[in-house]
Amino acid sequence: MIRGRSPEEWLGVLLMTLVLVLLSMQVIGRYVLGWSFAWIEEVSRFAFVWAVYFGFAVAAEKDRHIRVSVQIAFLPPRAQKILLTVADLIWLGFNALVIWFGTIYIADMFEFPMVSQTTGINIAWVQMIVPLGFLLLSFRVIQVMIRRWKNDEGVIDTRMDE
Repeated sequence: MIRGRSPEEWLGVLLMTLVLVLLSMQVIGRYVLGWSFAWIEEVSRFAFVWAVYFGFAVAAEKDRHIRVSVQIAFLPPRAQKILLTVADLIWLGFNALVIWFGTIYIADMFEFPMVSQTTGINIAWVQMIVPLGFLLLSFRVIQVMIRRWKNDEGVIDTRMDE
């Protein structure tokens, strides 16, 4: 269970644990101890956003992302792989656009910084997960495409657990 986990899974788990701990501290602090820190909610939100992007990469790595696959399952195995590959190539094209424009956006945010209200950090560091997340996602999609052709895999039913 512990072995065989990707770095994205570990980072996602660590970030979600951080969110859980921080929000628990906030609730206990506010309702039991009578104090609260504004930065806790903001840092929790940042960690949650990063965890979601790592979750995207995990889903792509396991080829468990959302897709309508009922019609694909009716095709012969080779046609399935071809159609899935075409869909993944389109997806990679979209990812390339997000990475490109996301990187430009982040560069602009470093040039003209927006500072977080409570933590005082440049929001560019938080927003950097967009191009980074799509880069990780693209890497995992390419891995799945290679695995699909190498291991002769077909459509994975995302409704079923492993």
